[in-house]
Amino acid sequence: MTLNTKHHASRLTPQLPSISIASLEAVTAVAMAGTMSGAAQRLGRTQSAVSQLVSHAEEIFGCALFDRSRRPFLTTPAGSDLIRHASRILVDLDALPQRMAERNQASSLRIAMIDSVADTLGADLIRLTAVRGGDLFVSQGLSPAHVNDLLERRLDIVVSADSFDEHDGLFRLPIMSEKFVLLLPDRSTKFSPNISLVELAANLPFIRYSSRSTTGAMIEKYLRKLGVPGVRRIEVDNADMMCTLVAQGVGWAITTPLHILQGFQRMKGVAVVTLPDSSPERVVTIITRHGEFEEIAATLGLEAKKLLREKYLPELYARIPKLAQEIQVMD
Repeated sequence: MTLNTKHHASRLTPQLPSISIASLEAVTAVAMAGTMSGAAQRLGRTQSAVSQLVSHAEEIFGCALFDRSRRPFLTTPAGSDLIRHASRILVDLDALPQRMAERNQASSLRIAMIDSVADTLGADLIRLTAVRGGDLFVSQGLSPAHVNDLLERRLDIVVSADSFDEHDGLFRLPIMSEKFVLLLPDRSTKFSPNISLVELAANLPFIRYSSRSTTGAMIEKYLRKLGVPGVRRIEVDNADMMCTLVAQGVGWAITTPLHILQGFQRMKGVAVVTLPDSSPERVVTIITRHGEFEEIAATLGLEAKKLLREKYLPELYARIPKLAQEIQVMD
């Protein structure tokens, strides 16, 4: 006896009705406009056509998607669920042509890095990336400014101290983690390495990174947790200036080993003191959108870890051995 697998499969799995993209667009437009007529204007369709598309969607899903007794229309719970899924589908559909174009040619690549990475590993990573062909655009700056540019496709890859965990649809590859350390004026006899942060705050200005940066915000949160009172602050943009001011006895600072590596030339006259185990930890991560530049991001991640292990961290440890315990390169 011969079994007709095609007909047999159809009996086991009922054929479900399909919904058109036009219906999803109509439902989404009505939710945004609040009326059929408003949705029709958005879509360039007649009101009757929009009404039919919405009714077709309600027939397929077997439930009302809008409460039509109110003006503007309100979505039902089922309507809200559908619109959430439909919005993602429509965004992906709009992005599809660009994604396919990126797969078929060496397109331009836009990378943003935080300063501490750009000024240390940056040149080596750019050299590696440039080999792939296509135009390469590199920028550096604060992590919070990068996430919107990545989500809105103005950037392709970000190297950040913020993993943007609250955002879906991103590929993340952690490179390294590092604990924060204290910088003190080495030539000052007034302060011992065991001095408390409260004592420091009472005697010298705190030299800090901008609270708009991920690192700056983490440090501010740490100080509040320890109960360090509001202190005189000097805000700087980079590790070079921070290390210079500490070396000259202007103030004290909290930073990371990678920032120390960034400001190595200014470290003469600066003492590095490790903080308690409760000190915060910063994770540097390479991030891109799922399904687009993951292969390039993974290659950059492997190269970054190799550079840290073989080139940059040995130099750091040779000059400040205690920092070997404060950095971990991810496996």
